[in-house]
Amino acid sequence: MFPTHTYRAKLQIGNWVLIILLTALTIYLIWNGNGLLIAASLVFLLVVIERSIHTEYKLTQKDLTIYNGKLSKTVVIPVCDIKRVERIRKLRFGHKAMISYLIITYGDDKTVSVIPQHEEDFIQQILKIRQS
Repeated sequence: MFPTHTYRAKLQIGNWVLIILLTALTIYLIWNGNGLLIAASLVFLLVVIERSIHTEYKLTQKDLTIYNGKLSKTVVIPVCDIKRVERIRKLRFGHKAMISYLIITYGDDKTVSVIPQHEEDFIQQILKIRQS
């Protein structure tokens, strides 16, 4: 039997920039005292932090489960429906890519992007399940 593998999401530079900008905006709004905008920015900041910290990918013999935190919908993809996994790297500085993620194509040309911490191991596990 194939064990369950859990991969945490990798925090990239875009996540950090968004969190810093939202925090600065919230502090600015608190300084100016606009209650409705403060509440909206705090909720948006909460959602971004929740998704950044709690996103994980569970890989079992049958399914890939993408859990984006308590405030988001969980996506379940049967591994047998996965057609292609493509690695995308953007904003290169030398050999280092600032943005790196995987595009998974499944079903009727549906796509989902994932950002696991250990991309190569994640891809190898999907290939191993597909072969068995």
